Amino acid sequence: MSEYRVAARYAKSLLDLSIEQNKLDAVFSDMKNFATILRANKDLHNMLCSPIINGDKKMAVLNNVFANKFEALTMNFFAIVIRKKRESMLQAVADGFVEQYNTKFNIANASVKSAIELSESALAEIKSHLESQTGKKINLSSKVDAELIGGVVVQVGDRLFDASIAGKLGKLKQELLNSYISK
Repeated sequence: MSEYRVAARYAKSLLDLSIEQNKLDAVFSDMKNFATILRANKDLHNMLCSPIINGDKKMAVLNNVFANKFEALTMNFFAIVIRKKRESMLQAVADGFVEQYNTKFNIANASVKSAIELSESALAEIKSHLESQTGKKINLSSKVDAELIGGVVVQVGDRLFDASIAGKLGKLKQELLNSYISK
Protein backbone atom coordinates (compact mmCIF):
# COMPACT_ATOMS: atom_id res chain seq x y z
CA MET A 1 0.00 0.00 0.00
CA SER A 2 1.34 3.45 -0.87
CA GLU A 3 2.58 5.80 1.81
CA TYR A 4 -0.05 8.35 0.83
CA ARG A 5 -2.91 5.88 1.37
CA VAL A 6 -1.53 4.70 4.72
CA ALA A 7 -1.04 8.30 5.89
CA ALA A 8 -4.56 9.21 4.74
CA ARG A 9 -6.00 6.31 6.75
CA TYR A 10 -4.13 7.33 9.88
CA ALA A 11 -5.26 10.94 9.38
CA LYS A 12 -8.88 9.85 8.89
CA SER A 13 -8.74 7.73 12.06
CA LEU A 14 -7.40 10.66 14.07
CA LEU A 15 -10.03 12.98 12.58
CA ASP A 16 -12.84 10.59 13.50
CA LEU A 17 -11.48 10.03 17.01
CA SER A 18 -11.02 13.73 17.66
CA ILE A 19 -14.61 14.40 16.54
CA GLU A 20 -15.84 11.57 18.79
CA GLN A 21 -13.98 13.01 21.79
CA ASN A 22 -14.94 16.66 21.04
CA LYS A 23 -11.29 17.67 20.62
CA LEU A 24 -11.28 18.41 16.91
CA ASP A 25 -10.16 22.04 17.08
CA ALA A 26 -7.35 21.30 19.53
CA VAL A 27 -6.09 18.31 17.53
CA PHE A 28 -6.35 20.33 14.29
CA SER A 29 -4.20 23.05 15.83
CA ASP A 30 -1.70 20.43 17.06
CA MET A 31 -1.39 18.72 13.69
CA LYS A 32 -1.12 21.99 11.79
CA ASN A 33 1.63 23.21 14.13
CA PHE A 34 3.38 19.83 14.05
CA ALA A 35 3.45 19.83 10.23
CA THR A 36 4.85 23.37 10.21
CA ILE A 37 7.51 22.50 12.79
CA LEU A 38 8.57 19.36 10.90
CA ARG A 39 8.95 21.35 7.68
CA ALA A 40 11.03 24.01 9.44
CA ASN A 41 13.17 21.65 11.55
CA LYS A 42 14.93 19.10 9.34
CA ASP A 43 16.76 17.59 12.33
CA LEU A 44 13.48 16.61 13.98
CA HIS A 45 12.17 15.23 10.69
CA ASN A 46 15.38 13.25 10.10
CA MET A 47 15.27 11.88 13.65
CA LEU A 48 11.73 10.59 13.10
CA CYS A 49 12.72 8.99 9.79
CA SER A 50 15.93 7.42 11.09
CA PRO A 51 15.87 3.61 11.31
CA ILE A 52 18.81 3.71 13.72
CA ILE A 53 16.98 5.54 16.53
CA ASN A 54 14.52 3.31 18.36
CA GLY A 55 10.88 4.23 18.89
CA ASP A 56 11.18 4.84 22.63
CA LYS A 57 13.80 7.53 22.08
CA LYS A 58 11.70 9.12 19.33
CA MET A 59 8.66 9.20 21.60
CA ALA A 60 10.77 10.64 24.43
CA VAL A 61 11.89 13.48 22.15
CA LEU A 62 8.30 14.18 21.05
CA ASN A 63 7.16 14.16 24.69
CA ASN A 64 9.92 16.58 25.69
CA VAL A 65 9.11 18.96 22.84
CA PHE A 66 5.32 18.75 22.55
CA ALA A 67 3.72 17.16 25.65
CA ASN A 68 3.06 20.48 27.41
CA LYS A 69 1.70 22.14 24.29
CA PHE A 70 -0.31 19.41 22.55
CA GLU A 71 -3.53 17.65 23.46
CA ALA A 72 -3.15 14.24 25.18
CA LEU A 73 -5.05 12.65 22.29
CA THR A 74 -2.44 13.93 19.84
CA MET A 75 0.42 12.60 21.96
CA ASN A 76 -1.28 9.21 22.33
CA PHE A 77 -1.74 9.12 18.57
CA PHE A 78 1.98 9.79 18.08
CA ALA A 79 2.74 6.90 20.45
CA ILE A 80 0.54 4.53 18.44
CA VAL A 81 2.12 5.56 15.15
CA ILE A 82 5.60 5.08 16.58
CA ARG A 83 4.66 1.71 18.09
CA LYS A 84 3.47 0.62 14.62
CA LYS A 85 6.85 1.79 13.21
CA ARG A 86 5.19 4.37 10.92
CA GLU A 87 6.86 7.46 12.40
CA SER A 88 8.47 8.33 9.08
CA MET A 89 4.92 9.05 7.86
CA LEU A 90 4.06 11.57 10.58
CA GLN A 91 4.63 14.51 8.22
CA ALA A 92 2.29 13.00 5.64
CA VAL A 93 -0.26 12.12 8.34
CA ALA A 94 -0.23 15.67 9.72
CA ASP A 95 -0.62 17.14 6.23
CA GLY A 96 -3.37 14.63 5.46
CA PHE A 97 -5.20 15.51 8.66
CA VAL A 98 -5.16 19.23 7.83
CA GLU A 99 -6.31 18.47 4.28
CA GLN A 100 -9.17 16.25 5.47
CA TYR A 101 -10.20 18.85 8.07
CA ASN A 102 -10.28 21.54 5.38
CA THR A 103 -12.33 19.30 3.08
CA LYS A 104 -14.79 18.43 5.86
CA PHE A 105 -15.38 22.07 6.72
CA ASN A 106 -15.22 23.41 3.14
CA ILE A 107 -12.05 25.47 3.64
CA ALA A 108 -9.56 26.36 0.91
CA ASN A 109 -6.11 27.92 1.22
CA ALA A 110 -5.24 30.79 -1.06
CA SER A 111 -2.20 33.00 -1.50
CA VAL A 112 -1.85 36.46 -2.99
CA LYS A 113 1.43 37.85 -4.30
CA SER A 114 1.64 41.53 -5.08
CA ALA A 115 4.33 44.05 -5.97
CA ILE A 116 3.54 46.16 -2.90
CA GLU A 117 2.01 45.46 0.51
CA LEU A 118 -1.78 45.23 0.16
CA SER A 119 -4.06 47.00 2.61
CA GLU A 120 -6.34 45.04 4.93
CA SER A 121 -9.37 46.26 3.00
CA ALA A 122 -7.89 45.05 -0.31
CA LEU A 123 -7.11 41.65 1.20
CA ALA A 124 -10.63 41.45 2.64
CA GLU A 125 -12.08 42.28 -0.77
CA ILE A 126 -9.96 39.62 -2.48
CA LYS A 127 -10.94 37.08 0.19
CA SER A 128 -14.62 37.93 -0.18
CA HIS A 129 -14.42 37.61 -3.97
CA LEU A 130 -12.65 34.25 -3.74
CA GLU A 131 -15.21 32.96 -1.25
CA SER A 132 -18.07 33.93 -3.54
CA GLN A 133 -16.33 32.36 -6.57
CA THR A 134 -15.35 29.09 -4.88
CA GLY A 135 -18.19 28.69 -2.39
CA LYS A 136 -15.61 27.89 0.29
CA LYS A 137 -14.23 29.63 3.34
CA ILE A 138 -10.82 31.01 2.34
CA ASN A 139 -7.64 31.11 4.44
CA LEU A 140 -5.72 33.89 2.71
CA SER A 141 -2.00 34.55 2.97
CA SER A 142 -0.20 37.41 1.27
CA LYS A 143 3.35 37.94 0.11
CA VAL A 144 5.19 40.84 -1.50
CA ASP A 145 7.13 40.08 -4.69
CA ALA A 146 8.67 43.20 -6.28
CA GLU A 147 9.43 41.28 -9.51
CA LEU A 148 5.72 41.40 -10.37
CA ILE A 149 6.14 45.14 -11.11
CA GLY A 150 2.41 45.69 -10.42
CA GLY A 151 -0.85 43.78 -10.10
CA VAL A 152 -1.43 40.52 -8.25
CA VAL A 153 -1.05 36.76 -8.62
CA VAL A 154 -3.67 34.72 -6.77
CA GLN A 155 -3.44 30.97 -6.23
CA VAL A 156 -6.36 28.91 -4.89
CA GLY A 157 -5.53 25.23 -4.71
CA ASP A 158 -4.19 24.26 -8.12
CA ARG A 159 -5.68 27.28 -9.92
CA LEU A 160 -3.50 30.31 -10.64
CA PHE A 161 -4.79 33.75 -11.65
CA ASP A 162 -2.02 36.01 -12.94
CA ALA A 163 -3.05 39.66 -13.22
CA SER A 164 0.48 41.02 -12.80
CA ILE A 165 2.34 43.32 -15.14
CA ALA A 166 5.26 40.89 -15.27
CA GLY A 167 2.86 38.12 -16.32
CA LYS A 168 1.30 40.27 -19.04
CA LEU A 169 4.74 41.29 -20.32
CA GLY A 170 5.74 37.62 -20.42
CA LYS A 171 2.62 36.74 -22.44
CA LEU A 172 3.26 39.65 -24.82
CA LYS A 173 6.87 38.54 -25.29
CA GLN A 174 5.72 34.99 -26.06
CA GLU A 175 3.14 36.26 -28.58
CA LEU A 176 5.77 38.37 -30.31
CA LEU A 177 8.18 35.44 -30.46
CA ASN A 178 5.46 33.17 -31.83
CA SER A 179 4.43 35.67 -34.50
CA TYR A 180 8.08 36.25 -35.50
CA ILE A 181 8.77 32.51 -35.70
CA SER A 182 5.66 31.82 -37.80
CA LYS A 183 6.68 34.35 -40.50
